[in-house]
Amino acid sequence: MRAEVAVVGAGPTGLLAAYEAARCGASTIVYEEHPEIGEPPHCAGLISIQGLRRLGIETGDYILNEIRGCRLISPSGITLEAWSSKSKAYVIDRPRFDQLLAEKALSIGVSIETSSRAERWIRDGGCIKGFSGVGFRVEADVSIDAEGAGAVLSTRAGLERPRGLLGGINVEVEGVEVEDGLVELWFNSRLAPGFFAWVIPLDEDRARCGLATSEGEAYERLKAFLHKRFGGEPKHSKPWRGIVITGGPIPRTYLDGLIVVGDAAGQTKPTTGGGVILGGLCAREAGKVAAEAVSRGESSSRFLRRYELSWKSMLGGEFSSMSLARRMMNRLRDEDLDKLFTAVKEAGLQPLLTRLVEEGDMDMQRNVIREALRNRRMLGIAMRILGRIALSELRGLLNL
Repeated sequence: MRAEVAVVGAGPTGLLAAYEAARCGASTIVYEEHPEIGEPPHCAGLISIQGLRRLGIETGDYILNEIRGCRLISPSGITLEAWSSKSKAYVIDRPRFDQLLAEKALSIGVSIETSSRAERWIRDGGCIKGFSGVGFRVEADVSIDAEGAGAVLSTRAGLERPRGLLGGINVEVEGVEVEDGLVELWFNSRLAPGFFAWVIPLDEDRARCGLATSEGEAYERLKAFLHKRFGGEPKHSKPWRGIVITGGPIPRTYLDGLIVVGDAAGQTKPTTGGGVILGGLCAREAGKVAAEAVSRGESSSRFLRRYELSWKSMLGGEFSSMSLARRMMNRLRDEDLDKLFTAVKEAGLQPLLTRLVEEGDMDMQRNVIREALRNRRMLGIAMRILGRIALSELRGLLNL
């Protein structure tokens, strides 16, 4: 098999990269290891409405619910809550979402091969010229690695594996009481060390519940969380697992003949682990650069570096700000979080939280962090909890 651009992985980033490459005129083929696009699901399926607009993805039958608000729960049960006057995010059927992207790619001539796991690179000297697996071999001018968080192929190519990897798990529960339109985030190191647990409503008596953890068995922690939240273990689906990436992008995302995108490149939000929108924006740049490389007959690393320069120009500041925020969050003990929640409530900062939810961007979080720290009372609280040195580092990054 021969293609100008060959893509590993038919998740959102792989499909968006393939679509863009084909739209720009390159013959493009995608190889997916699983027999069905979107299966098995790996993420919590909460996607910002603004992010979908940025990617030019239309609404469809993949949308299950709309979210307007959030409730944050501290380790000791202190709550902070904020609502927006308009919907901010969609709860999605992730397999159907991926299938929609596949249909869109197929409609402009992208070929997709399922049950085809890429296992090794084809090399010509130091340049990658495609890849192969059991029963197939594809030669390509440019290969795009969108294999996901495992990053097996990209590390074999000589690039670094993403950092800050956590074990994630989700189930769908039914027959429970949840507030429709309101996401819950639970912070508790005994339940979800290094991250948080979540409840995402599907309707008034069904929800998607999950967590990510830096240690221990995720399913055992999830069962403990379900007992804490619902007073027992409600009827739920079979769990699905994934890797949550919180360490930010890898240092280099290209080689001769190769571009790496999405989870394999660490292009997820370090604060929440979400990767569909930011990874998708990077994937579009990958497709454009790959197609341009084909048209110019130039697939050297010197040329493909344009991809990295492009996504860093667009998102580098966002990744840096969120990475620093994540590192600071990881320093906080449960007692620190309780102090933070208490101080915010006592300082009467509920209107600020409401404004940040109403006006803030779920994906581009740098300005949200900046606006929060411009408030003198919030700044004082942050200084007491985080310490003067850490806060100075954050303010310097945000140009405050």
